[in-house]
Amino acid sequence: MNLIQDWPLIAEGPAPLDDLPAPRWKHNWSTHPESARRLFRLVCLLKPRLIVETGTFEALGTFALAKAAAQNGLPARIFTVDFDGDPLFDCPHEDWAALKTWRSENLQKARSAFPGVEIHFIEGDSREKLPDLLQAVGDPWDLFFQDSMHFTAGIQAEWEIMKPHASSQAVVVFDDVCLDWKKLPSHLLGRSDFCLSFVLGDALWGRWRWKSTAQGRAQFFAQRVG
Repeated sequence: MNLIQDWPLIAEGPAPLDDLPAPRWKHNWSTHPESARRLFRLVCLLKPRLIVETGTFEALGTFALAKAAAQNGLPARIFTVDFDGDPLFDCPHEDWAALKTWRSENLQKARSAFPGVEIHFIEGDSREKLPDLLQAVGDPWDLFFQDSMHFTAGIQAEWEIMKPHASSQAVVVFDDVCLDWKKLPSHLLGRSDFCLSFVLGDALWGRWRWKSTAQGRAQFFAQRVG
């Protein structure tokens, strides 16, 4: 798969996700249906064997990833990591408790519907859990879906952990990121936007090719070159 050449298929191809669970969280934070469809198309093209997701939330993205992996008919493992609570957002404890229940239900629904796909949920701070996970798994990852912390320092911390373990043509998808390129001057001065930092760093010398879209939840895709 070539991210640039196959982008029209990822952006607009078929994605049978009528059975995608409906979001139930009181705030509109779950994976957007169009974002889920892009993930589905990507997995069908990439055919990843090892998928890592951060930010399980209601597990809607996990469901889309698992269904596409099952359609590929190849052995696949999904490791999804999340930590309930948000230091920047005050939410009652009972709301987080309800989220745990819905997430558990959706994960079990995916496991039952797609038994050929291993789905492992890991609870905790991704910055603490990812190093041990990658060491235990041993194999390089093919797809990393980053959908937990949506601030530059948090995303960068996860990426620095994950990057050395990427397979030769791995794809990473950063979800719900800033794609407002009108802020370019301030970004250049402060390097405060992760996408721009990625373009000026990892992608600058051709090590990663990238595409982005603001449709649905804004997403930034990148594929390792060689």
